Amino acid sequence: MHTLQINDDTYQVPADWDELTVPQLEYLARISQADQPVEQFKLLALLYCLGARIDGRGRVRIGKKAYTLDAERMNRLADVMGWTLEHGKKRYTLTFRRTVNPYPTLQVRRQRLTGPDDNLFDITFEQYMYLQTYLDAATADPAQIDNVLACLWHTGQQFDINRLEHDARLIHHLRDVTKMVMTWFVMGSIRYLSDSFPRVFGDGGGQGFGNVFDSQLRLLDSLAAHDMTKKDQVRRGLFLDAIYSMDERLRIQEEAEKKM
Repeated sequence: MHTLQINDDTYQVPADWDELTVPQLEYLARISQADQPVEQFKLLALLYCLGARIDGRGRVRIGKKAYTLDAERMNRLADVMGWTLEHGKKRYTLTFRRTVNPYPTLQVRRQRLTGPDDNLFDITFEQYMYLQTYLDAATADPAQIDNVLACLWHTGQQFDINRLEHDARLIHHLRDVTKMVMTWFVMGSIRYLSDSFPRVFGDGGGQGFGNVFDSQLRLLDSLAAHDMTKKDQVRRGLFLDAIYSMDERLRIQEEAEKKM
């Protein structure tokens, strides 16, 4: 947490995405839809995280305390929320570094959706295959986001591709801000995995993971050592195990190339 000092008082605000509460995440989702200056976005985010408001006399009120702060001082305080944004952009762009699942379970129309673990550590290789496929489709058709999220939040004890359309229809009834926060978590977790396994997700090494369904099938074939009888086992296996397997293969390949 970041500690802010205003006059003689100190307050704490989140210092990264995983420290944000669900209401704070949903508030950021709402204000991120407005076309506004970067400084205004940071100020609104700061006021909300502080539980503060501007009163009729232009003072900042936090609980029973009131502070008279000029615009320059307010902007300096708001800079503490700069970690939410990508730097060097003409318009503010969020960094999407959330890796803690904000909605481990969801109740939709009396049905329960179960989400993935933090960092997507418990998803299967099959889930990731379909996730990448629908993420690619969503770039052209934003309505595909329901299918994207249904790859990870599902009814039943485990993911079943045959229930994906059913689960996507349930997700369709969620609020837009909820689906946006869910997407932030998905993108943040993929980014975390990409940073953790640069050989797999980087240029060249990550071709099988970053592309669409055809590439996923080719990678599946590779991980199954071209053995049809092993493909179902790979599909049901943890995606994390597949990453480690691919990373080790690439490491061995790099060492062999260096020796040559």
